[in-house]
Amino acid sequence: MNAALSQRRADIATRIAARQEPVLTPAPGPAPRGLPVVAPAERKEGEVPRGHVDGVALRSLLLRRQFEELTLAVEQLQWGMEANPQDEHWMTDGILALGNGSPDSTALLDAWVEASPRSFAPYLARGTHWVSVGYLRRGARFSAETAAEEFSGMHEAFERAMPDLTRAWALHPKAVMAARPLIHMANALGDDEGRESAFARAMEQCPTCVDIRAVYLHSLAPRWGGSYEAMDTFAQAQSLARPELGYLRGFADFDRARDMKARDADDPGLALLDRALATGDYWEFRLARSQRLRRAKALEAALDESNRAVALRPARASVYFERARVHSSSRKWKPAGEDLLHALRLDATDSDGRAIRDHVVKGVIYDAWEAHKAGRREESLSLLELAGELSPGNPEVARRRAWVVTSARQEPGATAAEETPADGTADFRTVQQRDYALARERRFKEILPLWDAFLEHNPDHGLAYLERSGTHYHLRDLPSAMADLKKACDLGVNEGCARLRKLERARAKAKAR
Repeated sequence: MNAALSQRRADIATRIAARQEPVLTPAPGPAPRGLPVVAPAERKEGEVPRGHVDGVALRSLLLRRQFEELTLAVEQLQWGMEANPQDEHWMTDGILALGNGSPDSTALLDAWVEASPRSFAPYLARGTHWVSVGYLRRGARFSAETAAEEFSGMHEAFERAMPDLTRAWALHPKAVMAARPLIHMANALGDDEGRESAFARAMEQCPTCVDIRAVYLHSLAPRWGGSYEAMDTFAQAQSLARPELGYLRGFADFDRARDMKARDADDPGLALLDRALATGDYWEFRLARSQRLRRAKALEAALDESNRAVALRPARASVYFERARVHSSSRKWKPAGEDLLHALRLDATDSDGRAIRDHVVKGVIYDAWEAHKAGRREESLSLLELAGELSPGNPEVARRRAWVVTSARQEPGATAAEETPADGTADFRTVQQRDYALARERRFKEILPLWDAFLEHNPDHGLAYLERSGTHYHLRDLPSAMADLKKACDLGVNEGCARLRKLERARAKAKAR
């Protein structure tokens, strides 16, 4: 009995850890210049939000420990929202990107709080992070299928979140984004009073805010102990007071559709979502419609819906995960990989990303090899680089990349030094080809000047630093190799970050001996 109990506990611990393990640890990428908001495309007024926050750029400030700039950026997003509540989604989506529950964020958020203790911003992000961690620890199963250890982990995370969210709202009473994680906590805990209190305070501080109304309306669903009657009553009252909120009346049908199992052309869930969309063009309705159409193999229609969802809420990771799934189902591997990579930069622990990453990587590699066989060398290498970003350190990517790089035509009997003219150091692919050919002959000292010359004129080329790091490594210059990997990582190359972590662990292990 004890052995069985121990095994059960071990299985539960493994399950919890697996949910929190990032699919990949993305590189920070370049820091934003100015406010990390993407200007809107030319669209009709009211069709989509006016611009959107660049969550990847915002996270890059956190990952780079540029805490002063990060504090200012979040405060500017808050001030912009206060000046124009239409831009509420800037704060909503920005804080979700910073507080996505990724394990690499925990120490960084602690350091940010220490660096900016008088600003609401780091407390709000850290509190949101711990609520996300709580949900990851709990999992998405029904309560009866959820282990006591999963509930315990959730409660522990929520206990860490509450003081931060309380502190954030005290420091800045108009920071109504604090209400969102508070309501999510209240839902999970069955705390109706806490939910009502958070929503009432948010409405007092920002009577015109929309996102928080949607969060509250979701909390009235039967799955949280509410009812469709309660959802309809609230939505009707809101839309009567403000006709532009008419789409709230579609939330009950949207929630009903979530529980529908049929996936064919007669799917009743699609009819419910059509009825929801008749109340207003809301991104979650489009996202849900894409999911159902994809499962029914209506892929062109699903792509249209996922494109609309992206247009309506371009800062949310979920819309890119879904579109990646649609592209994957259609065997369109490049757009699938690009959408998946962007989504994982926003949320590296998402279950959708975990479910499809390996499949998409295999598809991208397949297309890369087909391009190589057809003589489209640059396309092949670009696809292999995409696969490498999605799966850093993947040995198959490395092998195929080496083959493609070194397979360009050359004169019979030519040596590596004769393959390209000396002035080829201005072109990345030329230097890369010479590097790989010389490396086969173990002539590493001859490679280094090629990359030095290239980087002198291209100091922000992340892949070049990645390649040069390998040369330093083979020359047994570990400090220089690690410096180049750090530079590649800082410039947004995921593989640079992965190799750097691997070398750091190896060096630490060697020192410990």
